[in-house]
Amino acid sequence: MIVSLKETCVKFHDKMRYIKYINIHNMNIRSIHFLILGFLYQTPLHGYQIHKNLSDPMGVGAVWHIKITNIYGLLEVLEKQGYVQPSAFHDERDSYPPKKYFEITAGGKKLFLDWMKEPVQHGREIRQILLSKLYFAKKYDQTVYAQLIDDQIRECKTWLRNIGKVSREESEFNKIVNSFRTLQIESFITWLERWKK
Repeated sequence: MIVSLKETCVKFHDKMRYIKYINIHNMNIRSIHFLILGFLYQTPLHGYQIHKNLSDPMGVGAVWHIKITNIYGLLEVLEKQGYVQPSAFHDERDSYPPKKYFEITAGGKKLFLDWMKEPVQHGREIRQILLSKLYFAKKYDQTVYAQLIDDQIRECKTWLRNIGKVSREESEFNKIVNSFRTLQIESFITWLERWKK
């Protein structure tokens, strides 16, 4: 079987796009890892400081709850993947023994920024993941914040169009489910429009 160069290039491009998607969405790097990258984006921190940021009820702690014992395992995954590394940073105010600080790598920064700019793909991700992205976008870049809201509104409108494509011969229960989904997505759009201003 002879495969043309064009076909090979198209397949390669599709595979690379899929790999990029997997890298951002695979279960080894979960949403909680991106929050850690977000907190390390500006300054090195040690595990307790990261946990304090994650637990802040005026920040992402309003939607995330994680035990401090999990922080070091999450950092280990990020370190093995090359997204964070131990930092030489040392705070003179630290008590003994010295704390291990982590800093984000260039690869970690790119991964975090790509994640932060991308709208979520499912309604169930609005409650934690989109809110987290909005938190960091508002904190680091107003332009990204505004663009993320616009992109998420567009994504929600795509979800609505897809619900509208459902077969006319759907069951009564499917009609109930799709009615619920439609109202839910419309409420997401209304909410996003409010925060766009």
